[in-house]
Amino acid sequence: MLRRPAAHGAPPSGLLLVDTAGLAAEGQTRAEWPAVHEVVEGTWAAYDRAGAVPEVPGVSRVVPVIDLLDDDVDLTPARHLPPPTAGGGVAELAAVRERLDATLNRAARLTPPPPPPAGPPARAGEPPARLPLTTIGELARAGALLLHAGTGSGAGPAPVLTEHDVAAGTGPSGTLAAAAEVPLLTAPGDVVVPLAGGAGVARVVDAATAGAALGKGLHLLRPDPAALDPWFLAGFLRGTANNRRASSHASTTTRLDVRRLRLPRLPLAEQEVYGARFRELAEFEDALRLAARLGEQLVQGLYDGLSDGTVRPR
Repeated sequence: MLRRPAAHGAPPSGLLLVDTAGLAAEGQTRAEWPAVHEVVEGTWAAYDRAGAVPEVPGVSRVVPVIDLLDDDVDLTPARHLPPPTAGGGVAELAAVRERLDATLNRAARLTPPPPPPAGPPARAGEPPARLPLTTIGELARAGALLLHAGTGSGAGPAPVLTEHDVAAGTGPSGTLAAAAEVPLLTAPGDVVVPLAGGAGVARVVDAATAGAALGKGLHLLRPDPAALDPWFLAGFLRGTANNRRASSHASTTTRLDVRRLRLPRLPLAEQEVYGARFRELAEFEDALRLAARLGEQLVQGLYDGLSDGTVRPR
């Protein structure tokens, strides 16, 4: 934010630089708007009152104007803001390593056992009997589930669950565009599916994701708990063959027709058996994702620490 210097008095000797890229929560690609707003407005208000603010490594700093005047005058905040110490410091790196160790142990415990060998077919030379199938469209018409398309707009402060959030298994990171209608909010047990086909992604909404607005490019399936188990539903929707069969393929894009996705017709008790196994797979997948993020954080922190001197090679 630039403003004309006062007519009388010396111009400020320093320039306030603020970078909010590092405010993103773990597993998210960008910070949520309330956090950005709070940091920027609070830092600016303090600087505007006193003409100086304490430096916050990697977030804000008042840089002397003379240090910015060079052959290239680059005001990109990240260039002039020294990053925090490696991974938040040696203690933080140790904490990350402990979390990584615990997560890897959990992932090992959750690793699915090898599947048992398939039983013999009913008759020699014949394939195993296939389960009777139905489609999402048929289930919606029968009232076994409700089907909604996301708009990513509405009134209210709810965060938005985006396609990236669903694919990455993270919390809602989007913000609502201004609109008059009330947005559709997710509830526990909903199943969210991206419309970009070919990915084989379906996510069951838990308590941490409930209450978010449904973003563009997503479909929400709200099953009747008396007719459909949500984990059974999400598990079969992730099948590769199922997604390919229900997708339309263009030269560069693949789009999923959710109504054409299929799943077996099974009593609720049998659905719950499948659902329990699918839920175990989802927990294993979440553990692998967290281990990957923690591993990347630890590796980069050690690179930074060894190169800036905060971590000794021995």
